[in-house]
Parts: sequence; structure tokens; C-alpha cells
Amino acid sequence: MAIRPHKREPHRAPEGSPAEPQTHSRSLRLAEQPTPRRRFGGIGSMAVLAFFVVCGTLASLHAVLVENQADLDYLLEQNRFRQERIESLQASIAHLDSPEGLAEQAQSAGLVPAGETVTLATVGLGLLPPPTADPFRLSRLEPAIESSGASGARE
Repeated sequence: MAIRPHKREPHRAPEGSPAEPQTHSRSLRLAEQPTPRRRFGGIGSMAVLAFFVVCGTLASLHAVLVENQADLDYLLEQNRFRQERIESLQASIAHLDSPEGLAEQAQSAGLVPAGETVTLATVGLGLLPPPTADPFRLSRLEPAIESSGASGARE
């Protein structure tokens, strides 16, 4: 036969002693150990994550805007330089088209001013003989030019 352990009864204070629970003893019970609470729940974690995503997006957007602004500033500067170059070239063209500019170009090309203006007299009707050959045919004009050059050399 096995020996059964003896159950101990809890120690009770004698009746009327102050350690005895009063009438509320049946409604009292042991407090449960509190469960540890997390500082951030699922919603808080999502809010923090969303905040960092928004901050990262704003930072990348700001970087793109700064880069685009730098490109725009560069293009505006190039546009200003080209506009100044266009104005300079237009002033140069205006000078070259003026009478003073044309005279400078003619002198640099070796031209000299004409002396006296000569007026050519018109030939009256019937005074000039009609051409004997077709004047618009090139093969017939070449010998005529050579023969007229040779006759001019004889004189």
C-alpha cells in the first residue's frame, strides 16, 4: 500500500482575531498578473512607417526639383548668351548692308571707285544688221567669239 501524503489545512486564525477576513472574504480573489503592453500597436507602427515613407518621398521629390532647377538655370543662361550673340550678329549684318559697309567690302576686294559715268548711246532701228546664225546656239557662238577675239587683236 502506498503512503498518501497528508494534506495540510491552511492555518486559520482564531475567530475574532483581526487577521480573519471579514464578510468580504468571498468576493475577494487574487489579482492576475498584468500582461505587458506594447508601446506601439499595429496602427502605431503603420503610422510611423507611413511617416518615413512620406518623408523619403518628399526628400526625393525635392532632389528632383533642385536638379531640374539647376538644368533650367543652365538653359536660361545659355539662352541669354545666344540672344546676345544673335544681337551682335544682327548689328554686324546691318553694318555690312549699309553703304559704309559695302564700301569697306569693295575696297577690301580691290575695287576702286569709278571715275566718270559714261552713258551708252542706243542704236537706231535698221542700223544694226540682223544676225546670220542662231544666236542662242552655243556651238555656233564659240567660233564667233574666237573669231571676234582674233579680229580685235589685229586692230
